[in-house]
Amino acid sequence: MTATLDDLLSRLERLLEEAERTEEPVRGMVFELLDGVDALHRAALKRLGRVLGPDEVTHLRDRDPAVAWLFDAYAVGVDEHAAAEAALESVRPYIASHGGRVEVVEVNEGVVRLRMAGECAGCSASAITLQEGIETALREGFPGFARVEVAEDDAPPHPPPGATLLQLMPRPD
Repeated sequence: MTATLDDLLSRLERLLEEAERTEEPVRGMVFELLDGVDALHRAALKRLGRVLGPDEVTHLRDRDPAVAWLFDAYAVGVDEHAAAEAALESVRPYIASHGGRVEVVEVNEGVVRLRMAGECAGCSASAITLQEGIETALREGFPGFARVEVAEDDAPPHPPPGATLLQLMPRPD
């Protein structure tokens, strides 16, 4: 990417950090606006990818790093289900070591719908696994990742199997 694009992306990251520190209701409106712009871009770019076809998407991606970045950011020309499955390979051994599984139910426009199975179904630590492991793996390994949704299960709540590592935090003032 050009230095100008890198500079713009850095500036946008700084502005996003500043927006996160603003007070409500302004913060809510800013993030609603950003989510709307993101949804509009995602829908338009997906349609563009379908109109162009895989060969032209690959050609454009290879030709310009800024276009490649944009296509990657919105998973244009990417098999989303396969990309989500591949991204989760890095966390599956850890989940399996606790007797659990993570299943990709559906992927649509960057939203990955998962089911926690095995010992993870109903486990009180599965929320931490989702946040610390699964979402991180998807963010890092799945171009166009937007968010995770978890399919509900009927498993009764239970503590995690075996020893559990807890992160100690400073006591609030």
